Amino acid sequence: MRRYLLDFNSNSLQSVDTDFLIIGGGIAGLTAALLTSDKLETMVLTKEELKQSSTWLAQGGVAAAIGLGDSPETHYRDTIKAGASLNDPKAVRILVNEGPSAIRFLSRAGAKFDTDASGVSLGREGGHSKARIVHHRDVTGSSIAKALASQVAKKPNVNINSSSFVLDVITDNHTCLGALTFDKKTQSLNIYWAKAVLLATGGLGQLYKYTTNPTVATGDGFAMAIRAGAQMKDMEFVQFHPTGLVVSNNPRFLISEALRGEGAYLLNSKGKRFMLDVHPLAELAPRDVVSRAIFQVMKEENSDRVFLDARHIGKDKLRNRFPVIWQHCLESGYELSSDLIPVAPLAHYMVGGVKTDIYGRTSIKNLFASGEVASSGVHGANRLGSNSLLEGVVFSRRIAQFLLRNKPPTPVKKAISFLSKEKKLTHPSNWYEHRKSQLKEVMTTEVGIIRHQAGLEAAREKIKKIQLELSKARLDKQPAWELANMVDCSMAIIEGAIKRKQSVGVHYRIDAAIGG
Repeated sequence: MRRYLLDFNSNSLQSVDTDFLIIGGGIAGLTAALLTSDKLETMVLTKEELKQSSTWLAQGGVAAAIGLGDSPETHYRDTIKAGASLNDPKAVRILVNEGPSAIRFLSRAGAKFDTDASGVSLGREGGHSKARIVHHRDVTGSSIAKALASQVAKKPNVNINSSSFVLDVITDNHTCLGALTFDKKTQSLNIYWAKAVLLATGGLGQLYKYTTNPTVATGDGFAMAIRAGAQMKDMEFVQFHPTGLVVSNNPRFLISEALRGEGAYLLNSKGKRFMLDVHPLAELAPRDVVSRAIFQVMKEENSDRVFLDARHIGKDKLRNRFPVIWQHCLESGYELSSDLIPVAPLAHYMVGGVKTDIYGRTSIKNLFASGEVASSGVHGANRLGSNSLLEGVVFSRRIAQFLLRNKPPTPVKKAISFLSKEKKLTHPSNWYEHRKSQLKEVMTTEVGIIRHQAGLEAAREKIKKIQLELSKARLDKQPAWELANMVDCSMAIIEGAIKRKQSVGVHYRIDAAIGG
């Protein structure tokens, strides 16, 4: 019998019927909604407002081989190299070949991209051998999200509920029938019966003490898939972004890699450019290399930061090209053109996830996944910068095309009951929040940028204790549900990290040899 987050009886709950249920409102979810809305009745569920997504926070841009001297083949090679050749070559071919048409799709949807005398302005980021990052200043993600949301809002067949915590996908005989949800406005449990369900729930950065991810990124989609028995892949590959602004809050503000693409340097406390001794591409080395190098410098100097130096780029260019970064740094007491900016690595992107094929299909029939929650195979062991927004568009377009060609049948509504007679402890919300803090500390200390067997095993035991406490607790509120999801995701990451004995990509075992 499969495991659910919450006891329920489907016959006693309010139910809603739809053709296509999309869980998540970032670039992956909105793209799928827009493209299916003319033919399928589509419901989009989000935990909070659309602005609470990693897409909305994305600064850098979308990678696509559209510039002179560039090609999908070169983009392919860069992606494979960054991913340490653990990528699925077929999926990468699809990503890079369909990249240019994805940019045209976004433009038609109303997304704005910067231009220069030669056409679309292209930036460069770490791991890319060519300038191929299509961007709109440093607010590319929100520009795209606003455009897609505006188009979706015009579609009569699409409904968006932005106060719905999705607890689990409902399955029978390894087929997805819909989802169990809690509506935060009506305070009611509901069942959405759907012909097809798309997980587009984003990431899990909130498992760590410091992250770029919004507070909603507690790994809900990954955990739903794990409990449903979906095949997961490469959960040990958690990517850390090298440059988060060192402040006390979480999430921390990400300082885009595009700033280093424009020439910013990384300096240690003595003012030395340490990346020159680490990699031929220096500050534009792949993210895993840069993050480990910063981590090592911080360890050697017993410090919580290194410094980003953009002073030589020029005030006018910095203010015009990076207005949000400029303003945010200014509000934190730093001016980009005259001050060194304190930065440190922070949890940024889950490279692995729910295993999918080239049409976003998971191992559970009628359950699809796209975006960060999916493991489509394009990233291998380390995501190449700005391939994430591209992946969300490319594979959600393929999912939409598949559904429109192969309309799934109406699900057979079955009486599903998972009720327990066991009495469980009721805890206040702060009890769950305290356990979240404990989990974040364990994951940051033992399952972060540098890992080793003893630390991973210790982390597993500590998370197991929280898991045991949860099994005796009443899961009756959002903090409890989020903690349960964070525990399921943490255990999957730890188990994957223990099994992969060698260092590769973002998974670095200090007690192991470098290899595949």
